[in-house]
Amino acid sequence: MSAEDFVQKSYDYVICGGGTAGLVLAARLSEDPNITVGVLEAGENRLNDPLIDAPALYIQTWEKPEYDWCFKTVPQKGTANRVHGWARGKVLGGSSAINYNMFSMASRQDLDNWAELGNKGWGFNDMAPYYRKFETYNPPSKILSSKINDRYVDPLLRGTSGPIQISFCEADFQWAQEAWPETCINAGYPAPKDPRSGSAIGGFNQLTTVNPKTMQRSYSARDYYEPNAGRRNLSVLTEALVAKIEFEKGGSGNAIATGVKFFASGAEHTVKANKEVIVCGGVICSPQILELSGIGSASRLQNVGIEIVVDNPNVGENLNEHSATGISLAVKDEYPTAEVLLRNPEIAQQAMEAYITHKAGPFANAPTTTGFVSLSLADPNLADPEKHINTLISDFQKANPDADPAGRAPLLGRQILDPKEAIAQVVLLSVGADIRNSDSAAKLFMHDAPGNWITLGVCSTRSLSRGSVHIESPDPKKHPVIDPAYYSHPLDLDLAARGILHAISLTQYEPLHSKMKRDEKGGLILPPWIPAIPTTLEEAKEVASSNTVTEYHPIGTCAMLPKEKGGVVDSDCKVYGTSNVRVVDASIFPTNVQGNIISLIYAVAEKAADIIKGKTSDEVNGH
Repeated sequence: MSAEDFVQKSYDYVICGGGTAGLVLAARLSEDPNITVGVLEAGENRLNDPLIDAPALYIQTWEKPEYDWCFKTVPQKGTANRVHGWARGKVLGGSSAINYNMFSMASRQDLDNWAELGNKGWGFNDMAPYYRKFETYNPPSKILSSKINDRYVDPLLRGTSGPIQISFCEADFQWAQEAWPETCINAGYPAPKDPRSGSAIGGFNQLTTVNPKTMQRSYSARDYYEPNAGRRNLSVLTEALVAKIEFEKGGSGNAIATGVKFFASGAEHTVKANKEVIVCGGVICSPQILELSGIGSASRLQNVGIEIVVDNPNVGENLNEHSATGISLAVKDEYPTAEVLLRNPEIAQQAMEAYITHKAGPFANAPTTTGFVSLSLADPNLADPEKHINTLISDFQKANPDADPAGRAPLLGRQILDPKEAIAQVVLLSVGADIRNSDSAAKLFMHDAPGNWITLGVCSTRSLSRGSVHIESPDPKKHPVIDPAYYSHPLDLDLAARGILHAISLTQYEPLHSKMKRDEKGGLILPPWIPAIPTTLEEAKEVASSNTVTEYHPIGTCAMLPKEKGGVVDSDCKVYGTSNVRVVDASIFPTNVQGNIISLIYAVAEKAADIIKGKTSDEVNGH
């Protein structure tokens, strides 16, 4: 529909952002035929685009403005002053359209932390029904089941009829997928249990957001929007950039939103909202929309000439991200890696034809090889871990007394010491990564080192470093300033270094050991951009500082917390100081969780839809 047709209607709910969370809300709220829903999405509708549908072509969407916002961070002191490219989906479906398809689960303590921080109803048991609601678990075929350990999955904990299809990758099985779980067991990892049990320590092939029947990405545009696109009470306008939320003039008390101003087709438009405005712009755009609308730090808004509606300096703060440190290592020539596709256009074309024609080949294969590692597993020789962790936390708190008003650090410190909780997610990728290209997401896996390479990625699970996202202009077309403050907390660098040393040690164990290419002295072979294998903690810290990028899991910039503890929204997702504005996306996460966060975004959006509908927890749980 045209922008003119869109604004001819008024809607009960106007949703700002047709991404992962926004389309969940649109589908669930429009289930009631008496409710009208309008969605504004800045990106295009690219349903049936092979670059999105093919499970392993996501890199081809990065840094292309028809798919990606192409955000950049400010230079990061903690990562050798590097700028980091942050690929975020600017397309119907948001980042669920361009992510790795990796599907993991928050731990029990991750979500119980949320409740302990003041968010009643958001603990692990509260969220379990929503994980089941959004998903359909597809067991592997007999052929695939014979190759992988899928026995850790408990089908009783999994959804059977939700929109998002999750599966083990049914594509051509790669050597790394066979070698990884056995290597982890031989390295002393425990046999993994279903992460839905509340803990995920161990190494395994994890599930993916891929429909095994169609071999296509399962994402919010495909599976929440497309089946419901014909509803007469649901309108979606793409290529529509939100400029600001409009508020009722005058009055006292909480501000009342009346509509949303946006740009489309080169003109400015305003759409009316009869009940609520729901912001689903993601971790970067949601705080930007609030600040553009006059909700944020009074001094910051005055500096850019924006009229203050609600003075809340917490907006845009608490940016928290999983860092990912990549160690690339050479493997023997007989073990194919993605370099063969990246360097040979003819082979890449054949692979593309195999996917388009037969839904087969390497482009049908999403990454699956992952592991979650506790501190005791990563560094069993650490003397007095409790004293070590608590000293790093308390020393930082003393030097920065205003840095943690919510009291997150003690919770995270306790969690880091728990042997059932992970300090790192270790991922094996069958491609080399040149971290010197950190400013360009699309070039991260482009390099000229000859031969075949893997990258052992050591990804944080519970970072304590916190940064910010803020506007510096009233122009909605201008990107906000993104500062994740990587490694500003010394504990993050300490744990990254221990994780790196542990990940390298995995190459000592079969069957991964015999796959590695070695020099004349029997040592591992590094690419030119990593000078040497680190052997001490200080050397590993140097490697972390110079070889870290984003894991694309930012959270927290509109945190769900009590306002006096740094909150932007309450436990009903409602923005403080307003009567009818909510935020629903990863920006409301008060703390990060282990692993890939897409599953939690779906669960949060499902819960938020029930909150908006007025459903109680007892109704959701069938009581």
